Amino acid sequence: MNNQQLEAFNRFTKLKVSALFMEMGTGKTRVALELVNYNRVDLLIYVAPCSTLQNIKIEIDKWGINCDYKLIGYETISSSDTKYLNLLHSLDNKKCFIIADESIFIKNDETKRFKRLCQLRNKCEYALILNGTPLTKNEWDLYNQMYFLSPLILNMNREEFLNTFFKKIEYKKYHQKAHTFFKFSEVNAEYLNKLIQPYVFECKLEFDKSENISYKYIPYLNSNDYYIEKDKKINEFLETMNSNTIINMLTNLNIIASTYEEKNKEVANYIHDKQIIVFCNFLKEINYYKEHIDCYIITGQTKNRNEIINQFKNDSKPLIITYGIGSFSLNLQFCNEIVFSSINFDYAKNQQAKYRIKRIGQKNDIKYTYFLTDLGITKLIIDNLYKKKSLQDIIKEKLVKGEFEWLKFI
Repeated sequence: MNNQQLEAFNRFTKLKVSALFMEMGTGKTRVALELVNYNRVDLLIYVAPCSTLQNIKIEIDKWGINCDYKLIGYETISSSDTKYLNLLHSLDNKKCFIIADESIFIKNDETKRFKRLCQLRNKCEYALILNGTPLTKNEWDLYNQMYFLSPLILNMNREEFLNTFFKKIEYKKYHQKAHTFFKFSEVNAEYLNKLIQPYVFECKLEFDKSENISYKYIPYLNSNDYYIEKDKKINEFLETMNSNTIINMLTNLNIIASTYEEKNKEVANYIHDKQIIVFCNFLKEINYYKEHIDCYIITGQTKNRNEIINQFKNDSKPLIITYGIGSFSLNLQFCNEIVFSSINFDYAKNQQAKYRIKRIGQKNDIKYTYFLTDLGITKLIIDNLYKKKSLQDIIKEKLVKGEFEWLKFI
């Protein structure tokens, strides 16, 4: 283990609950497995997104573990009563350790997933959560992650947490129903940090290679379809003042921009016969590359992902992959260039994607190339990612201030 990993390991050997909020690429899975081995448990329950389980199995085989273990996806826990109950019963009369990887998946306390995970947690002596950052969306996510570890960490119910660390904001337009949301207040931020600090280890990746980022903008010609969709949704919004209409509009405009054939043609020419990872938002993009160049493809429907990655590792043709599948857990550090055929409003997914090659052990300088249209939606998404806020939060803030002029510039 490197110095950061050793620091995290030594910090938590005396605790039964902990959180590794180690930036992507820092090797937090290795630390987690070392903590499991140190505590000499009978059984490890490792919970993660289904799309990452194969990669976690590889990590476990690589570093080794001295107990029985079960891998299960968050999706399976919520969708399969039989598998959940069998897993729950398997914990009886055993000294158990539970790990919740990509812990943003347990942020919603109203879901069956969260409730069942807490039932599993209650049967385990040790608990650990893993994530690249504790605040991927907002500070409210932190409550449920800490609650999963132990209700005693914050020692307050959800209402008390909300009243202590958030302020209520209301906005209302004439003849419209009032809208309410909560925003984190910096007043008690130091107090919140004091409560969670003993149980949280945070670190950034100490990356010793250079990063080159370039943007290629492709003019969007004959954009009638884009502006027709935009004007239609703006008029609908002005009639209803429903923020979901704006979100729907931005999503549709991003589809138009991302699937633009001239842009995809530029990408295909650039990645042809090269070992490059290409991230896409939409299947229409992927289908274009599949038809026009020789490439590997991984989507949610792909079963033999590890086989494809092994072939890609030893070949000179690109790997086309979707954000949802490829942005979590994959270690692709043998490659040193990523092309973004489109960009995502979700800051966390974009960062996850970049860290597939920006990792401990990367031997080469790395390169990110963005192929984007020159439409207004592109600038909005880039600004959104720069601010590291969710799309919903930015829209709410603008509506509270009564700002509508920005819609004209999309």
